[in-house]
Amino acid sequence: MDDLAKKAVKIGCAASRFLTPAEAQATMNYFKRRQDVNVVFDGGYEGAERVRAVFLNPDWGEYERKALFCVMQIHAAPQDSVGHRDILGAVMSLGVERAAIGDIIETPAALICLPELGVYIAENLTKAGNASISLTEMESELSAKAESYSTKTDTVASPRLDTIVSTAFGMSRGKAAEIIAAGRVNLNFEPCTKPSKEVGEGAVLSVRGLGRARLLEIGGMSKKGRTFIKVGVYR
Repeated sequence: MDDLAKKAVKIGCAASRFLTPAEAQATMNYFKRRQDVNVVFDGGYEGAERVRAVFLNPDWGEYERKALFCVMQIHAAPQDSVGHRDILGAVMSLGVERAAIGDIIETPAALICLPELGVYIAENLTKAGNASISLTEMESELSAKAESYSTKTDTVASPRLDTIVSTAFGMSRGKAAEIIAAGRVNLNFEPCTKPSKEVGEGAVLSVRGLGRARLLEIGGMSKKGRTFIKVGVYR
């Protein structure tokens, strides 16, 4: 990442391969105080999970999505069911590294990849699972990803990690503290074993075996001095 940042300072723009959410968060933390280079995280559409770190010279660097992403629409017969795992497995069997592939989307069925691999994948990816498929490049950009979750509201003494986990997944605060200390919880895609860790608005937390949630809102205080929170639990 340091090499990419140096390259961007010299030529204006440089981009990584696709990063996992944890890798993107670590990169963001590492570069957040840098003044000589800006970092944008983009996965080809708004709300993408796997993104490229795009380094820009703040004085004159810029980029176009089409130069960094190839979006391939997947076509299959109506009676055939082609899932995420089928597509990913088929792409990997072509010798394509996972970091060269971004999100695989179900509606519309599409995959995002590095531009230099688009033609190769389209010509060679003809089967996924038991289904015959074909791929064509999409000209228009994908729409923003709509997040689907159920919301829960609660009042807590403070927006600590254990209280947010307790609210999101319907367990006691003591039980939440236990699973956090056991290493089962990630906060903003990084492991966190401190039940007392303060959680900021917008933070994402995931609990192994239970799912993922986001702290949507930290509100005002109740008459009893407790803080209102709203949590979204992903379906």
